[in-house]
Amino acid sequence: MDITINPINMKTLKLCIVCLLLISFYSCSKDDDSSNEKETIQQQVENFVTPDLIQTLEELGYNFNDGEDSPNIEGVFLYSTVVLEASNIPNDSPIGSSFFNLEVDFSELNPEQRQFTLRTTEGTSSQSEAVTNTFYSGNGNSFSAYAKLGITVEGGTATILYAFSGTITENGISNAQEALIMLDDNNVSGLIENGQGRLFRDEDGTAERQQ
Repeated sequence: MDITINPINMKTLKLCIVCLLLISFYSCSKDDDSSNEKETIQQQVENFVTPDLIQTLEELGYNFNDGEDSPNIEGVFLYSTVVLEASNIPNDSPIGSSFFNLEVDFSELNPEQRQFTLRTTEGTSSQSEAVTNTFYSGNGNSFSAYAKLGITVEGGTATILYAFSGTITENGISNAQEALIMLDDNNVSGLIENGQGRLFRDEDGTAERQQ
């Protein structure tokens, strides 16, 4: 059998090889692009909050409003009176117990990065330092916002997760909820354990806008 490749067939063979290489390169490029697709909001929330704490918040009854929107949550809001709605802390205060009023200041929003700056004032205490390790998103005017902050106590520093949710209105935040969960107790004695925390609500349902 004659297996000699004539010049015309050689050109055809080379063309086929080039086409196959281009197709292969294009396919690899598409695969690379698909592997680098932007994370979904759910994935971003899980990366920030952790799946375990998301489950904890769900069990406490926290209302998740995470979505593709970035509502304008900027402002100062007063949670008054703060009422305990749920807790997973053994022998905790009874549900319905009242706690110090909480003033929350959301500022310096960065919608592209979904970040903000948080400052809080509890009761008559002075305003806290700015917290910038944050994430927020929403559906329409409804939002969820999360912040990680360190608290220094005798024996070391622990990390707490703040979680806020509700709907932004002209008068404030309706359906206002606030949760505090221990993210990392750093083995400091006398603190609640990791994953333990409380869910609070504003007694009349609205955290009133102060600014």
